[in-house]
Amino acid sequence: MLKQKIAVLVDSCSDVPAEIANREYFEMIPMGVFFGEEEYQDRVNIEPDEFYQKLAKANPLPTTASPKGELITKALDNLSKRGFTQIIAVCISSGLSGTAQQVKIYAKNYPQLQIEVIDTKNIGIASGFAAVRASEVIEEGWEFDQIVEEVQRVANQTKVFFYVPTLKYLIAGGRIGRVAGLVGSIINLKPIISCDDEGIYYPVAKAHGEKKALKKMLQLVDDTLENAQKFNLAVVHGLNEGLMNQISTEFKNKYPNMGKFYNGDISPALGVHTGPGLIGIGVQIIK
Repeated sequence: MLKQKIAVLVDSCSDVPAEIANREYFEMIPMGVFFGEEEYQDRVNIEPDEFYQKLAKANPLPTTASPKGELITKALDNLSKRGFTQIIAVCISSGLSGTAQQVKIYAKNYPQLQIEVIDTKNIGIASGFAAVRASEVIEEGWEFDQIVEEVQRVANQTKVFFYVPTLKYLIAGGRIGRVAGLVGSIINLKPIISCDDEGIYYPVAKAHGEKKALKKMLQLVDDTLENAQKFNLAVVHGLNEGLMNQISTEFKNKYPNMGKFYNGDISPALGVHTGPGLIGIGVQIIK
């Protein structure tokens, strides 16, 4: 039983590993996923398997929305009822979503709670890694202010790299960011996408064909790690489990000294903007 009453609030697009997100001091707010008039709550009443089945037949393509205010309120009410008085809210990049701003607005309705919102400037597991670090230091008994400072520090040195077979879904969802310059390029040009310092998508590398693109992505991980002494890695997928497993095996052989390692699938709300076939890699440097 934890002595301190510190909780972690996350949005569904942070893709926090289930073994962490299921802890009693976690609460998730779901993004909205829309197939026409059909509305779903991300990872609540639609999971990745069902999502990709529906995506294959969808016309027009699905859309997403930031969490509704009532869902943010419900999450904060739940934590308050469970006796938590301090909350670290870990949100995906404000450059890609209005979630962080929404949480800040609704937090003002809870003067009895001390709420700090961390805009990770990242997405998917790279954002989720901030929540993983929060859970570690909460369980080590750190003070709230120290935890906030540490989570922000680590968020600033966490990177995401992802490969998508087509830019079609990013374009349709309006999340193209600085990747827009690649639209209309040679058909087999495969970009590796990351988030810049402002949390906006940009092409960090590109290659001809999937094989070369994946090789570049692995090199980017190497370059990011440099002389890191303590780090965590994750490989996630969107309907591409075989390739995820292949890359995971490579990592386990190449980095036997890494700390934690996670696999998982991306949330349906992220799948809306990336489509099937995604491979994502999260790199979290602790020191």
